[in-house]
Amino acid sequence: MNIVKLNIANRHELLKCYIKQFKLGGLFVKGKHDYQLGDKVFLLVTLIETNESLAINGVVGWVSTNLTTGYPEGVGCQFDNDKSGIAAKNKIEMLLGSALNKDYNSYTF
Repeated sequence: MNIVKLNIANRHELLKCYIKQFKLGGLFVKGKHDYQLGDKVFLLVTLIETNESLAINGVVGWVSTNLTTGYPEGVGCQFDNDKSGIAAKNKIEMLLGSALNKDYNSYTF
């Protein structure tokens, strides 16, 4: 399993990273990674604005290479359907609230 660390400075950045299109929720991790679709990941997420940490099991569900037009390079990690994933999805969606219902620019599709 791959350990992925992600520091999210504020709610605006969390909104850009959150992948609501994944049924179980997920986060986009910017940067060059050698992960492939289906790779298991363990996300260590720090929400700096709220001083909270999340440890989330997941799987790579989207890969954006440097050739993907309009999106930064990185991977989209879908949360697992386990205690950690459900808790993370609920926590993030509570923090983002009604912003999730609006159109916004994200790092993903």
